[in-house]
Amino acid sequence: MTNLQAIKDKIEQAYDLKQASTGVYRRWQDEYRAEVSKISRNRNLTDSGKFKLKELLAERKTVELMKLSKSQQDEYRSLLIEAQKEARKVADSKPAAADKAVAERFDKSFGELKTAVMLATPEKAVKILNDFVEGTEEPALVDKIRAEFSSIIAPVVGQAKQEDKNKLIDLFEHTQRKAKGAEVMEAEQLMEQAEGMSGQKFFGLAVMERVIEVHAEAKKYLNDPDAFFEEYPGTERINTTMRTEEEVMLESASEIE
Repeated sequence: MTNLQAIKDKIEQAYDLKQASTGVYRRWQDEYRAEVSKISRNRNLTDSGKFKLKELLAERKTVELMKLSKSQQDEYRSLLIEAQKEARKVADSKPAAADKAVAERFDKSFGELKTAVMLATPEKAVKILNDFVEGTEEPALVDKIRAEFSSIIAPVVGQAKQEDKNKLIDLFEHTQRKAKGAEVMEAEQLMEQAEGMSGQKFFGLAVMERVIEVHAEAKKYLNDPDAFFEEYPGTERINTTMRTEEEVMLESASEIE
């Protein structure tokens, strides 16, 4: 059976990625601001030239930021998808069969339980059945109780008061949970956790408030870079580490004579 710790590790790695996203953005932002500052300090350029160069820089760096966002989020989602897949395997697994001798003793006690419940008052029947469920530890055997729960309580449920019926409902739900076993229940919780994290925006408010200084499109698409690349096809192939030909030509044309 899949190691639950391995699933937890994947979820933790995804969590750490998301927590680190603000720091990742700040480092990128520092590099972007340094390039903006370099243009501003260049005394050989006209003011209008500087303005246009900054615009081109912002466009190129927005693409770079989208690539960074996609890379981070792809890794984040991949970890969570894998965690959900592995957790699902555990959640869908059947309980391990009980030891033969233990199963035989259970079957004998189970038969006696049915008779005792049939002969008891509703209030007493609830207690008898509750004690039996609590005294059965193996999930596979508890699952047998779950499977026959309705037939076990059938002789008394008709005469039961609403209070006792409510107790039987609670007991059945408890039996369902216990029949899964601790490992399956934990796997289900991990699956829900991973699913919940998948639905969260990757970059938080702290980043979203800052990214507007780069470009309006950067803020619009930061948490959905795939949509950005759909909106601007071909940009994913741009080498953002180098200045574009347009930037080089503009800088040359913007030099003060």
